Amino acid sequence: MPNFLLIETAGSVCSVAIANETGVISIRENDEGQQHAALVTVFIDQVLKEADLKISELNVVAVSAGPGSYTGLRIGVSTAKGVCFGLQIPLIAVDSLQSLASGFSEEKKQTGMVCGVFDARRDEVYFGIWNEKSNSIISSRSAILNDEFLSIINSIKAPISFVGNGAEKVKIFLSNEKHQYHPQLKSSAKYLLPSALKKFSEKDFVDVAYFEPNYIKPFYFAESKKV
Repeated sequence: MPNFLLIETAGSVCSVAIANETGVISIRENDEGQQHAALVTVFIDQVLKEADLKISELNVVAVSAGPGSYTGLRIGVSTAKGVCFGLQIPLIAVDSLQSLASGFSEEKKQTGMVCGVFDARRDEVYFGIWNEKSNSIISSRSAILNDEFLSIINSIKAPISFVGNGAEKVKIFLSNEKHQYHPQLKSSAKYLLPSALKKFSEKDFVDVAYFEPNYIKPFYFAESKKV
């Protein structure tokens, strides 16, 4: 039975888990701010100890592949690559928004339209709309909260469950009671497992050397002002 290391750092939550085909064995999470760099390797050590596994007993790593925070994704993917390189094991990439939507559907035991949505600052969001009944992607991209985004949402006649830390921003913009909003649902490594199991069985791996996360938009930084 293969042992999975699951790493989720696409958003504000740093989450690491050990799992196998029967489910999650051990998990560590922190959502108290951007502490991914300091915590991710510590969490790996802790979940391995709790699962009574040596790192050499891992068979595959699954990582949240974006979209999301540039820094968070870089930390998570770099860590995942390092483990895979060192152990010579495969790497699985899981869409961050799809795992969030699937996690919501599994926890709430409901099907239908689910939109994973991350706050991308200012008036932007990353969003991915899935039809959980057919397990198909309706739309996945970044968007400014404007008439174009509104037309995408209005083209879908069924109610949509918006989940993730951008759900409240969307709720304010849409002002539409037809839909449901769940900003309290946070990303978690445990939500990566269903996709990871499927991809492992299909040998759907990414190239450890060349894989890059889905940043969607480039990283910008503000230059310090000279006094």
